[in-house]
Amino acid sequence: MRLFVYGTLTEPACVERVTGRRFAGRPALLHGWARTIGTHGYPLIHPSPNDVVEGVVLDGVDAAALRALDAYEDEGRLYLRREVAVMADGQSIPCQVYVGH
Repeated sequence: MRLFVYGTLTEPACVERVTGRRFAGRPALLHGWARTIGTHGYPLIHPSPNDVVEGVVLDGVDAAALRALDAYEDEGRLYLRREVAVMADGQSIPCQVYVGH
């Protein structure tokens, strides 16, 4: 699975602390979304037709790592994970992303 990240998880060391491993990552752009800071003090994204969010696509995220990342992002409470398409390496790539809840 691929995961688009745009906050603390863009740092490989943070991903490694959360999952116990590192993943190949590449720069990507998410069109039609804007990055802001939520009331909880952490970055979040929300739909915004004229904006673009810069981030990183993590490739090869397995089920165990995804569970650890969901726990880190408090998925279901602070963030919801959903599918989007990002632009990376000149092509549209489907991936998951955490959005504000």
